[in-house]
Amino acid sequence: MTQPDVFQNDYLAVVELAHRALSSTQAPYCVIGALALGVWGTPRATYDVDVLVLAQCTDPQPFLGLLRTAGFSINETWHDANPMARQVVLRLAHPTTPHFPVDLVFSLGPFDRAVLDRRRAVDFHGLTIWMSSPEDLVLMKLRASRPRDFDDVISIVKNPRLHLDLDYLWNWADQLALQGELSYVLHAANTGR
Repeated sequence: MTQPDVFQNDYLAVVELAHRALSSTQAPYCVIGALALGVWGTPRATYDVDVLVLAQCTDPQPFLGLLRTAGFSINETWHDANPMARQVVLRLAHPTTPHFPVDLVFSLGPFDRAVLDRRRAVDFHGLTIWMSSPEDLVLMKLRASRPRDFDDVISIVKNPRLHLDLDYLWNWADQLALQGELSYVLHAANTGR
């Protein structure tokens, strides 16, 4: 087995472990980030699994307990190096795939709750997992505003299989003060720049 195959198998294994643990709860969750990008846009390399969960950051115990039962543990070294992130993200690792962490991102506001309400069940390598909708992934990436996020969003907008709900995008862009960013990526996707 080649090195890329090993990494892909490990990545799929950690996705499956996290999915099986989180599926046993009634609380909503969905995969976001580069894993969702691979479904809605142009896939790119990633070394973590980002999961948005409906929970208050003061009480992540239901999700954390499920993941601990599945063998995951908090990556204290990462949290020590990123102390402000603990308020919104818990980075977990599984001993069989420590190089592919799972980041639990806690839903804190109305937009995050809308993301969870609009999540979609998607087949991912034989697993049915909850993914953010393409529109919500666009908005989350615009909110993050890293250079690679703009490229990611353009790839989603250009996906000929998708028919994005522009009214939804503009409504949330107004609420999140992302009108300029959304305008930029829509223009760039249509002009090829």
